[in-house]
Amino acid sequence: MTQVFAIEGMHCGGCASRAQKAVAAIAPGAVVTLEPPRLTLPESVTLDAAAINAALAKMGEWKATGPLTS
Repeated sequence: MTQVFAIEGMHCGGCASRAQKAVAAIAPGAVVTLEPPRLTLPESVTLDAAAINAALAKMGEWKATGPLTS
């Protein structure tokens, strides 16, 4: 099952790019989008918000919440 998290605090493409880089280090194949501000993990990866936030904290002041339900 694909996990999707909301990411708070991204304001531009640069933020999304840095968040993408941070998350890719722990979840290769993850995708970060700015509109809407989301992180989508590949089906083969399962993470919780705490692990994602630890990775994001190394690159910026963003916060992941979720996983979101569809």
